[in-house]
Amino acid sequence: MFIREKCDSCAECLIQCPFVEYDRDQAEAEWKQLLAGERAPILSACATCAACNEICPQGANPFDLIVELQEQTGALNVSEKMKEMFSAMCRAKNKVTPGDPGRPALSVCVVRRSFPHDVRGRPFRGMTLIRGEKYFCQMGWVHLGMFSPVREGIAAFIRNLDVLGHEEIVFVHDECYSAATVVARDLGVEVPFRPIHVLEYLRDWLLEHTREVKPLGMKIAYQRPCSSRWTPEKEPLVDEVLGLIGAERVERRYDRKNALCCAFPLMVTDPGRAIGYKNQNIEDAKAHGAEALATLCPLCYQSLAPVVSEQGLPAYTIIDLVRMALGESLD
Repeated sequence: MFIREKCDSCAECLIQCPFVEYDRDQAEAEWKQLLAGERAPILSACATCAACNEICPQGANPFDLIVELQEQTGALNVSEKMKEMFSAMCRAKNKVTPGDPGRPALSVCVVRRSFPHDVRGRPFRGMTLIRGEKYFCQMGWVHLGMFSPVREGIAAFIRNLDVLGHEEIVFVHDECYSAATVVARDLGVEVPFRPIHVLEYLRDWLLEHTREVKPLGMKIAYQRPCSSRWTPEKEPLVDEVLGLIGAERVERRYDRKNALCCAFPLMVTDPGRAIGYKNQNIEDAKAHGAEALATLCPLCYQSLAPVVSEQGLPAYTIIDLVRMALGESLD
């Protein structure tokens, strides 16, 4: 939620935005429009990456105001057909596959089919598998300039998971983890179980099974998902997991707080601009010695993998890399 009382109108959120080039005067003028609830040009130029939430020195969550105004004004000009297509993407058969007693549950919501390889292997053996539209956080709607589905669905999302009776739930989808932690808290929804990010889970599992790991010896460019802007405190987990499987995260320009989004959202509103950002991102990875690209978000993989492969780099999810280090076949 946008916290108006924290905002001091410094406009750093727009000055430092990675997808526009605003000087201070333009940024301050447009931010003044946003505070007044007006349709400023940034609403249409926004890539919906939420970087401004992490950039804001006051922690006021400016993106939350931007997405609210995008929905009110229709500034992204997303067609009804595209909204229907996205809604269909979010639908998947609900299924809970029971696992071993005492093991945490694993939520793959509706993204399981979007991963290049199935989410399985030794680290996940014996876990209860949760999937389907009942267990989807709706956070993806912000990339279409809509927050109301998130607000209206967050309580049911948490409730549907809670009734399964698990004390701990591991979230494969970064957006679902952010919803179950930051967004639920901000919207006043109590979370009775402990949300665990898949990176935290993999880090702990690898620490207990170090003898089973054969170091990959690879230099990896990491593609940070937009939803990590809500939970940046977990960033060190990426380094820890890659280190435990013998992979080096290359230091490059477009990473960590300076990350470019995968441009998947821009493909809806401005495909030409999106392709430019994709190439810029990948060229940066190659220039800094990366031998492969690793993603956490399945849509990041779908958006970047074809372009990466054309430029001579393989693309994997971090789960894929862990399985490779354990000697498992990615079939």
